Amino acid sequence: MKKKLGIVALAALGSLIFTPPVFSKEKSTPTDYQVAVKAAQGNDLDYKKLREKLFQRYTPLVERMEQTENNYSSVFSDKSGKSTIGAGTIPSKYVPWWQNKINKPLSKNSAVATDVTSLFTRTLKYSSQIKVFSDLPLIRETTIQEAEGPFDFRLFAEGRLTDLNEPVGDDLKTGGPLRYKETSKNIEYGIRKKFLTGTEVELKQNIGNLDTNSTYFNPIDQARAGTYLTVKQPLLKQFGITYNEAPINLAIIDHSIAGEELRRNVESHLLEVSRAYWGLYLERSLLLQKKQLAEKSRKIYQQMRRRTGVDVPPSLLARAKSLVSAHELAAMQAEFAMLNAQSRIRALVNDPELTGKSALELITRQLPSHKLFDISFDHALQTTLENRPEIAQAIQHIQSAYLRLQRSENELMPNLDLFFQTYVKGLEGDYEYGTAYSNQFDEGSPSYVAGLRFEYPLGNNGAEARNMRKKLEIRQLLHQLDTTVQNVLLEAQVSYRELEKNYRSMVQSYQIMRSDNEEVKSLLSRVDYLLDNHQQYGDVLYRLMDAHERLADSEKLFAKSELTYNYSLYNLYRAMGILVSKQQVVFEKTMPEDEDSLPVMDVHRQ
Repeated sequence: MKKKLGIVALAALGSLIFTPPVFSKEKSTPTDYQVAVKAAQGNDLDYKKLREKLFQRYTPLVERMEQTENNYSSVFSDKSGKSTIGAGTIPSKYVPWWQNKINKPLSKNSAVATDVTSLFTRTLKYSSQIKVFSDLPLIRETTIQEAEGPFDFRLFAEGRLTDLNEPVGDDLKTGGPLRYKETSKNIEYGIRKKFLTGTEVELKQNIGNLDTNSTYFNPIDQARAGTYLTVKQPLLKQFGITYNEAPINLAIIDHSIAGEELRRNVESHLLEVSRAYWGLYLERSLLLQKKQLAEKSRKIYQQMRRRTGVDVPPSLLARAKSLVSAHELAAMQAEFAMLNAQSRIRALVNDPELTGKSALELITRQLPSHKLFDISFDHALQTTLENRPEIAQAIQHIQSAYLRLQRSENELMPNLDLFFQTYVKGLEGDYEYGTAYSNQFDEGSPSYVAGLRFEYPLGNNGAEARNMRKKLEIRQLLHQLDTTVQNVLLEAQVSYRELEKNYRSMVQSYQIMRSDNEEVKSLLSRVDYLLDNHQQYGDVLYRLMDAHERLADSEKLFAKSELTYNYSLYNLYRAMGILVSKQQVVFEKTMPEDEDSLPVMDVHRQ
């Protein structure tokens, strides 16, 4: 009994000595490559699920950006946290004086009234640049049909004529004649088909004749026929639907990427159109402002001339005349700037109606908004993440890379192909082709050939290198997605801040313009007072001219702030990836009935 207990004790001691200690493993953080592969597994063509998994990676980033923006306190904030610069609003009923004239013809030429929405509609219908963009998805769509090509049924046929006349060194070949002569004709035709599993099937028919000068040849003038069925099935490499269907799926994803590229390009072009429209509005505003300034300056100059020798010295009159000439020059230049702005719109839109034979004035019917925007920063970031086409493209590139990785993993395996062939043959003399054809089914039984073919390169360097390259590409594309997300979020953040800055600038410039306008009113009342009391007022006239100039500068500043604020709103929509959806733009493939019979991507507003 004691002996048994000693043995048990020694065994327990040995187990303690030789059993390696077990350490608790902490859950390791997955690598970037593992994150991309895990997200793509099972979601080869399910873009929404893949996007949902990958977006979990950016939740902390978005939350930090939102917290940073919401918790920021301006250096110009007061104790309550409100900014002391650019605060306030523009009265809802305020309308600058030039807006009463800007939506009316400024010249005697024929005119067309436009706004941003109508220009968008014209652009989508006529712009040659939009047509360039819209052809890209159609071009990429052809690659889907091309990828399906290897799985088409393939008809083949081959004819052969043989006429041999060659010396022999063996009597057994001819039975006596010193030269072997042979004539034969052969036609072979059939059909081949490759299936998504990798299986290749071929069915062919062979019909021909053969005749020689050999005495052993029997029967003479032979007619031959043969029917063959051949099947080749890969068992390892190139086996399976996933591997063989990958080129089609890659073409589908590439077509989807082209659709996102079209949306991105259309948004960028429409943004340029909106910039051109507000640019035209600004140039028309400046033309009216500078024209009025020139007229008022000349009127004051005429009053100063009548006061020459009383209270207006020649030097002051010369200075006033110089100012009048400068204002008239600026008004003339503003007219040409307006014409250039119209030309820019025509170049972007390409509507024949806007480029008629007669001179045509474009009237800006849509007036700028002075209201505060109602978009929150949090909403801007979330919308950007969900709608920017660049992010969708980056995710789809990861989809493509994962499909290529799956193919490369399949190609790591050896070539192991199953080969099977069955055939029947018929033979008849005197060139009896019909009898030879029927004999192949009526006489004897089918022949069979089956086997395996194996091939594996030692080292497998090519496949290993391709597999490693696909893994590195997936990791690279995930990093590219990170960069894209950070860049578009940054762009949305900057665009949002620009919109807020431009609104405050518009409010501030309105206050500047109002102060300058009050100065002009004060000087006008001063002139009237001095005139009623028969006092000298020549110097006040010059000060009035100078005040009008400052008022014109502040009106110009306000008009520019109107442009930048309203353009910034469209720019934010583009940064959020919703400019197209905001304008209800749809993309539809159509097949017009014309002589070319080519498909067209119809881009239009609903």
